[in-house]
Amino acid sequence: MRKKDIGMMLTGIALGAVLCGTAVPARAAETSSSAPVQVAALRVSSYKGDTLSVGDRSMVVISPYGTSVTAVSSNPEVIALEQVSGFYVMVVKSAGTAVVSITDDAGNTASMTLTAGGAESSPTPPPAESSCPAQAPESSDPVVNSEWSHNPDADLTANMDVRQEMVQLINRVRQEHGLAELPIDDRLMNAMQDVSTQHFLKHTQYEREALVAYGWLYGGSDNLTSFGVDGESDIAGHAVRNWVNSPGHLQAMLREDVTCIGTGVTVDGGRTYCYMSVGSPDGHGLL
Repeated sequence: MRKKDIGMMLTGIALGAVLCGTAVPARAAETSSSAPVQVAALRVSSYKGDTLSVGDRSMVVISPYGTSVTAVSSNPEVIALEQVSGFYVMVVKSAGTAVVSITDDAGNTASMTLTAGGAESSPTPPPAESSCPAQAPESSDPVVNSEWSHNPDADLTANMDVRQEMVQLINRVRQEHGLAELPIDDRLMNAMQDVSTQHFLKHTQYEREALVAYGWLYGGSDNLTSFGVDGESDIAGHAVRNWVNSPGHLQAMLREDVTCIGTGVTVDGGRTYCYMSVGSPDGHGLL
């Protein structure tokens, strides 16, 4: 059978043994008296972008990974903040604008301006810096091309805390190698979550078709790992360690020509299935 290219996707698979007694990495809202000295600037962004709709929920993404912060909203009647599994989550209550600010233990601050509901009286903030091309409005469902394989019953928001942690850990690995962090792209997130529901133990044609189905028409690389999950409290860390310990998978995480990332995690039948995809709109086509 002819090998089919998926950009520069690596087709190896890491089937790691269950790692017992591992510690869960510190999350954004956790504190630690032994936190490492921060060498990167404190940054904050929104998982769903800086333009939201009433009723939306969007995670607050904090960089560098593991930084303990306190977050506040300048207008809780527009954007309220909650904590879910140690992460800050923004909840859009009404139309308007709000500034979400974070402060770390050293007193460093960062902020972002968000517009909710398209309020006419609110100024439109400048677009967030990102190399990812524009995506469909967050108020709409993912645009899926039914011509390509996908799982119409897939819960695309499942295990979001683990998937977000996986992104943070991958970006920390990139930082350790002197590379830029990658922003999340919803198309990659949706495609990888869909693929993870299929319980594959190797890369397949379905993986390529899911990327196209969810609107990602560009090049990139994917990683896959599966392992037993009984008693596992550190799924994200386990998956990333598997990839770090596999030269081919590590190479995929450390690509310098990619600008976006997405992850997927499904836990079923005592096993977990983890996917990562990195890509760039400047990459070659997948087909």
